[in-house]
Amino acid sequence: MSWLGLKKAINRAGTQVMLKAGQIEQTVDKEFEFEEKRFRVMESNSIALQKKLRSYLESLKMLTKSQLNVAELLNSFYGQESQTPHQFENRINGEEMELFENLSGDYFHSLKQLNSQVISDLEHPYNQTVLNPIARFNSYYVEVNEAIKKRHRKLLDYDAMRNKLKKLMDTPQTEYTNYDVKFREASDELVETETRYVEINQKLKDELPKLVNMRIAFFDPSFESFVKIQLRFFNENYQQLHQLQSRLDAKTKQDYAEGKLDEKIDDVLSKMRALDITGKDNHIG
Repeated sequence: MSWLGLKKAINRAGTQVMLKAGQIEQTVDKEFEFEEKRFRVMESNSIALQKKLRSYLESLKMLTKSQLNVAELLNSFYGQESQTPHQFENRINGEEMELFENLSGDYFHSLKQLNSQVISDLEHPYNQTVLNPIARFNSYYVEVNEAIKKRHRKLLDYDAMRNKLKKLMDTPQTEYTNYDVKFREASDELVETETRYVEINQKLKDELPKLVNMRIAFFDPSFESFVKIQLRFFNENYQQLHQLQSRLDAKTKQDYAEGKLDEKIDDVLSKMRALDITGKDNHIG
């Protein structure tokens, strides 16, 4: 920082202290404060949205990975015979498909496809149409915030100069040598600082509402894409799992519909308890 820059920073810090102490009259622009508040709300929401959208993609990856982990363990639980597929012809479209003798193997195979293909197919369009646009939009906040900081600095200069001229006017002329010269210099400097402040203040009052109002038109395509990608992801999951459901035998479907599956499970648990190895009186010496 140059000596002039350091001097300005020190003067502005002193002005800020006097403003907080009420020793200097502060310039207030209600219109700017309103527009800045709207901007801050949008800034906070869009930055949070960017984080949530990024974590949403990661959550889809975690979901498919968790499904795959469960399917892999189920496949191992049911036995190795489920891991050998054989080919059959799909009667609907004539395409050759893999069919596993054990449903758990088919389930594992389907989720491997979901994990490897569906997510990879969705990740690129999700980045291009959802994450990248909001990242670009949020990148403009850096420039806007710099402009707001600059306005604050110009406002401090303006308030400090107004206070300096007011003190000069309130002090008897006899206490100053060359009073007229000092008054003219202070007046000219006030006009200069006021011009710089008014210029950036008006620019922000004009541009901030435009930026805030642009958010709808900017985010609409990304929102539409987000919904379509969700639909595609869950539809792919549904289609894969629906094919597995069609392989469940009719009796199992009927028992499920009639609520009899719990009875079957209770029956199996009763048989397990009847085994010597699980009996209550069985003790290991």
